[in-house]
Amino acid sequence: MFAEGYIGIAGIIGVGKSTLTVDLAQALGFDPILEEVGGNPYLERFYGDMKSYAAVMQIWLLNHRFRQHKEFVARISLGKIRGVIQDRTIWEDTIFARMLNNHPDKLISDLDYATYLDLFDNMVLHELVYPQLLIYLDCSPQKALERIGVRGRTMERTITLDYLTALRNNYLQFLDEMQDAGVRILRLDWEKFLPTSEIVRLIQEYSLRPSNFTKWVRPLRARREAFPFEPKAPAVNKELVTSAG
Repeated sequence: MFAEGYIGIAGIIGVGKSTLTVDLAQALGFDPILEEVGGNPYLERFYGDMKSYAAVMQIWLLNHRFRQHKEFVARISLGKIRGVIQDRTIWEDTIFARMLNNHPDKLISDLDYATYLDLFDNMVLHELVYPQLLIYLDCSPQKALERIGVRGRTMERTITLDYLTALRNNYLQFLDEMQDAGVRILRLDWEKFLPTSEIVRLIQEYSLRPSNFTKWVRPLRARREAFPFEPKAPAVNKELVTSAG
């Protein structure tokens, strides 16, 4: 299912999500939901030593975003707020975890990645609420790196062009997955910033388009697949469960 009044802003690091989140929230009378960069106790350590902190930071982020997600979905459903504009949705957490696991240096090990996916399944897929609209801000990794330099966060100085390129590739894969789930995707060329009024017009246009939301449940995985270093468990039946949302 989806929440009317829940709009997500997606895009790679440095693209300009936070600024647009605030501007759109003000224009629509919605609440802005921003990433708490300063409140993340692992972020600076992660940029200094990715391999040591990647897995634990992803778990911290998942827990933080899950709490945020439940709170604002409840407030929308109870009519306490008109809606929210969220800077990076909980769904995008999987992009970073997958990318770090696929990294040549295995910044997240296969074992830790399997544990993360199980946690994501148990937490998120039981509280499945898609955004009414997901706005993807697309710009080149080179432009994003330039903007990161301009904003001047000390901890982000170690971000490389290769890292942003891999992140963008994973985002494009993620967008295809979300579209397959029936989520409306509004893709914007964000090499140059568009007027907020134009984006509001596009939001109204795209929100009227038909959508077909589905509830996706990952196939059950045998214990030995999720935890390859433990003894094999007895064979179990696996099945894929799907239902309309």
